[in-house]
Amino acid sequence: MASRDYEKQRYDAFAPEFQAEDKPPLPLHLLRRTALWLGRRPVAGIGIRALRRAEYMALKGLGERLDRAGVTPADPLGNVPASDRSSLPAQIFAELLDASRGTDQEAIEQDFYVRLLRQLNPSQARILVLMADGSVWPMVHVNAGMLPGVGSHRVLSYASSVGKEAGVLLRAQVPNFIAHMFALGLISVGGEDSDLEPDYEILEADTLVRDAMAQVETDLNQYPNIERCTIRLSEFGEALCDVALPHGEP
Repeated sequence: MASRDYEKQRYDAFAPEFQAEDKPPLPLHLLRRTALWLGRRPVAGIGIRALRRAEYMALKGLGERLDRAGVTPADPLGNVPASDRSSLPAQIFAELLDASRGTDQEAIEQDFYVRLLRQLNPSQARILVLMADGSVWPMVHVNAGMLPGVGSHRVLSYASSVGKEAGVLLRAQVPNFIAHMFALGLISVGGEDSDLEPDYEILEADTLVRDAMAQVETDLNQYPNIERCTIRLSEFGEALCDVALPHGEP
């Protein structure tokens, strides 16, 4: 008899008739905390099953309210639905074309600079601030070649001490930061400046440069060649700093 009662309770916990209940569901957090408390008690099977049923009703009611409101739950992984993925590039392009029809030159210029700045990271912003005074900084490329003094291919590009002086923590990424800023037209590259000889010597003793030279000698079995250059803000970079930097900076 006890066994039959248990079976009846077990099936009642998931019986279809509970889905038609009109009572408002309890809050989910309260249901789950109660279930956790019951789970620590020796005989709590019936109570836990009842709470699971109540939790089901709460989730079901929430889903129905979201459906009525036309709300689609977000993907927890951030994936774009397949139905939206194909229209996304067209939508972005349409927005760009719509923005291009503006006639307010100042607003268009501001929008252009905003889009440009959003392509930079905080470390590059620090470099921009340091270079905003028009200063010139040493920069070197490390090349590898079969003959001394002749480089056939590049091993390290855009190594500069400007990142260290700007307080950039990701020192190994400074060449990438400089290369990106050069690609955006914010930095111009010039030839060697003899007035920066002490700065070149310090830069060439940097771990990043020394490791690149060692790689050429040991891994490639070639001769390292250092190509000295300089970097400074381009006219475009200076214009960006004039717009973006607060008055009085740097």
